[in-house]
Amino acid sequence: MAARVFVVTGGNRGIGYAIVKGLAEKETNAVVYLTARKSSEGEEAVQKIKEELGAKLKSDVRAVAVDITDAATGKKLAEYLKAEHGGLDVLINNAGFAFKNDATESPFHQAEVTIGINYYGTKLISSFLTPLIRTNGRVVNVCSQAGVMKGGMMMTVKYSDENIAKLHDPNVTEQTIDDFVEKYKVLAQENRRKEGGYPESAYCVSKAAEIALTMMQARELKAKGIKVNACCPGYVSTGMTSYKGQLTVEEGADTPIFLATDPNAPDGKFVYQRKEISW
Repeated sequence: MAARVFVVTGGNRGIGYAIVKGLAEKETNAVVYLTARKSSEGEEAVQKIKEELGAKLKSDVRAVAVDITDAATGKKLAEYLKAEHGGLDVLINNAGFAFKNDATESPFHQAEVTIGINYYGTKLISSFLTPLIRTNGRVVNVCSQAGVMKGGMMMTVKYSDENIAKLHDPNVTEQTIDDFVEKYKVLAQENRRKEGGYPESAYCVSKAAEIALTMMQARELKAKGIKVNACCPGYVSTGMTSYKGQLTVEEGADTPIFLATDPNAPDGKFVYQRKEISW
């Protein structure tokens, strides 16, 4: 039986690093690729994982340089995986970005960058890799409860009923999600986000779009027997949260690893602490 092939984007630090390390310890004879924007950062992470796991290392961990917003690197990775392995089994879209709370960049700039990485970047790398995922494979999109549109923990996040209905449509399309984020960017430039039925936070909007993208992918890949889920890792102590999170990176990695490997994992759901939650 061929080795199972995993790809974890943004796997050189934080939750992504913990996911790669957890998979390398759990999965026997798998090949786990961690992507990083710089080759040196990826190689350093691989070396560190090998040193930390020692004899507990069960899989072959490899680094590959990928910028999820750059089509050329996504295409190159897809071509390599096809030639080397004939495809892949699990894609974990973990790479993401958030401005700090005290960021001074304009609302439009924050929207452009945040949505460009978290939504468009995830969509772009998925477009290259999901066609290569084998039957009974998995896609896990690491999102956030910041993407919850209806209530939830982010009670300050307010959307219009129209915006909620658009993204929660069971037949939501890529065009609808694109329109949702593009309208937000225009409103951010005009400083009319609230009037347009959006919250102020570009991160929240990017993650709502990413969850909607997940539901669309689940619908489209179901026929191939591929399970697709979104998850919230929790408020984890990483650079993105300025190390204010209460959870360790290992705790944050638990649900993504569960969704990537457990035979009883759900399909087409938003999951937190291994349980489905509404969004």
